[in-house]
Amino acid sequence: MPIIAKGLVSAAIIVALSELAKRHAVLSGLLAAMPLTTLLVILWVYVDTRDVERISIFSHSVLIALLPTALFFVVFIIALRRGLPFWTSLAISLGIWGIGAFIHLWCLNR
Repeated sequence: MPIIAKGLVSAAIIVALSELAKRHAVLSGLLAAMPLTTLLVILWVYVDTRDVERISIFSHSVLIALLPTALFFVVFIIALRRGLPFWTSLAISLGIWGIGAFIHLWCLNR
């Protein structure tokens, strides 16, 4: 599938969710929590390669990477609820995610 088509479909989903978030935060949160990015990658890889083994390995990698991702959201929610500014909360959360991802990769490579 042409890269432009992939980009347009992927962008349309992100834009639709961001617009939905303005009106229905809970519903958009539920939909955004779906593995949309993962689903798109799985679809694009399958359409391009038909390589289910590669998709299986990718899916396993995503599954074990959920812990650092959960850390991001836990820290982000706590920071916002404690009154930290949005950008500060985001920066701290990304930093914690980065540390968690580094530890995660380090543990996997041992």
